[in-house]
Amino acid sequence: MLERVLKVVEEKKKSKFDVRSCQKLLQMLVRSRSQTALGSNRIEFVNKILCGLSPSLEPDDQLYNMILSVVDKFGYDNVNSGIQKVLRDITRMKDRDLLFFLRRAQFILTLNKALENETQYLDNSISDLSVSTTKTIVNSACINSTIFSMIEEHGWEDMASVVKAALSYMHRTVSDNKTNLSITTLVNRADFIWKLHDYPCDFIQSSLKDFSEDFSFGVQGNRSTSTAHLKGDATQKVFMRAICYLMDDGTDESLKRFGSWAMSTEDVLSTLLTAITTHSTELGYDVQILLRDLLNKCLVQHSTTSYSGWNNPMREDRTRDPSLHIQRVLKDHPNLPRMVDGDGRITLHYAAARSNYSTGMSRVNSIAGAPPETIEHILKANPAGASVRDPVTGVYPFMLTAVSDTIRSVSSTYSLLLANPSLVMSGIQEADIAGSRKRKRSDSTNESSSN
Repeated sequence: MLERVLKVVEEKKKSKFDVRSCQKLLQMLVRSRSQTALGSNRIEFVNKILCGLSPSLEPDDQLYNMILSVVDKFGYDNVNSGIQKVLRDITRMKDRDLLFFLRRAQFILTLNKALENETQYLDNSISDLSVSTTKTIVNSACINSTIFSMIEEHGWEDMASVVKAALSYMHRTVSDNKTNLSITTLVNRADFIWKLHDYPCDFIQSSLKDFSEDFSFGVQGNRSTSTAHLKGDATQKVFMRAICYLMDDGTDESLKRFGSWAMSTEDVLSTLLTAITTHSTELGYDVQILLRDLLNKCLVQHSTTSYSGWNNPMREDRTRDPSLHIQRVLKDHPNLPRMVDGDGRITLHYAAARSNYSTGMSRVNSIAGAPPETIEHILKANPAGASVRDPVTGVYPFMLTAVSDTIRSVSSTYSLLLANPSLVMSGIQEADIAGSRKRKRSDSTNESSSN
């Protein structure tokens, strides 16, 4: 029967096979013991069958395993042209996803191990993934399990480049396809990165920065789903790990986006504060430090006036209180504004130094520093903070708020000066010193010109 089938194949100049037909034909060749009818044409048939795989189809696991059997039976050098056609066909690589890449990588790594040398196929596949036009991540949980099964089978050294390429792909696709910002996908990605800490991963830091950016966009754009994951028993721990990554590696803009979700409603903020306390021991972070960073880097620059999730009635002057989220945090953790961070700054420095603050999704660029109400509550929790220079800028908090001459910044500046009126003299002295230095530079320039 095999001989009749192969005779038909031989008579066709361009044979095209689906995955199952290709696998069955190769299986028949591998198992056949006939030496008379096939003779030396057997290898030629193998290559013709491999080259005949329809370019619109990718081998499945069964076909890849059969190709490995073919290599074992006939030798790699004899069937290399057919394998190269399967792996390097441009049409076959078009519009393929990450699982497609991982299936190929699994085959290539197994092939390399069998040959006891490294082919160029893996580098080529990684290069193909980097320019892939497919922008969808399908079944991120399956991707995680597949990769770690491959690490267990092939070892970290062989898999490091595959993992790096996969993480790069996950980040790159986000800018082109917002469905990849689904919270489920991001939580699975956080879990994936979390497990990588068990390996000597030299690219983990760049991956964390990429993830932090993507996660901040994700929670901002999927507020209700984010809240559900934060409240879910099965996802809360990994979600908290993602938050820790963001707090450690996020940019100012990423932290600000996260803050807009964290204080979007009183319920979300309360749930977040509870979750931070709940998982500290298990995840190995200090509760007070994480809460301090949340307050300083994510919350003080926001205002509750444009969020409907707060009970915020109109005041007599027909305005609303912008600092309800700050009050909520300080209610349970009044010591946070007194804590000094790694840069030597306290909460008052962050609040006073903000060049603008957000009201909902918009930015009010004409207002310097946090709202006066926020400054007031932080100052009340740490009155001595008004007399502490900001180590980053070298000036006192009242000087930071005085950058703008708006009414709101004047109010903040006045409150800070009331906490320590003697600081006015320091401002005058520093202005005199700065003026003296300027005059000296001017005199020095004039002397040089005259000479």
